[in-house]
Amino acid sequence: MRTIRKARLPDDEPVILDFIMALQRYESALEPNRRYDMAMAEEHFATLIERARRGAIFIAEDESARPIGWTIVHEEETEAFIRADERRFAYLAELFVIEQARGTGIAQALIKACEDWAIDNGYSTIRIDLLARNERAARAYAKAGYAPYCQEVRKRLMPAQVEEAEIVPFKSARRLPLVAAE
Repeated sequence: MRTIRKARLPDDEPVILDFIMALQRYESALEPNRRYDMAMAEEHFATLIERARRGAIFIAEDESARPIGWTIVHEEETEAFIRADERRFAYLAELFVIEQARGTGIAQALIKACEDWAIDNGYSTIRIDLLARNERAARAYAKAGYAPYCQEVRKRLMPAQVEEAEIVPFKSARRLPLVAAE
C-alpha cells in the first residue's frame, strides 16, 4: 500500500535533497537559469525547513516504504491590498514524484495532504507557482482543481547564460532514478 506521511527529519533529509536535485535537473531543460549542485540543494532545503515551521512536509512511500515523492506546504501572506481575511494563505512550495510512480495518483495524494493541512489550519485558499513551460505540472494541478489566479510574466533583456561551474553532478549514496513532478 502506498502511503503519505509527515517527514521525519533529519532521517528524510538525504532523499529530500535527491528530490530537490532531480526537480532542478528537470526544470533546467525548461528554464536555463536552474542550478543543480549540492550547495543549491542544501541552501534551498534550509530555506524550506525555515518555512515549514509554519507548515508541513509530506513524504509519499511505496509498498516497501521507499520514498517516491514529497511536498511541502506553508503559510504565506500577501500584500495589503488584499482583504485581511484573505491575506493569509497556504502555499504548496514543492511537489515531486519519481518517474516510475507518476500517473498512479501519488501527486494527487500529496496535493490532498497539503490541502487537508491547510483546511485543518484555517486557511481558505492554497496557492502554488509553476514554470509556465512545465505542462506536466500544470496538468497535475488542474486535475486537482487548481485554476489560474494571477500571472507573472517576464522579458529577458539579455540571453540566458548557463554557468558551467555551477552545474556539478550530484552523487548520493542513496541514489534513486528521479525526474520531474507530476
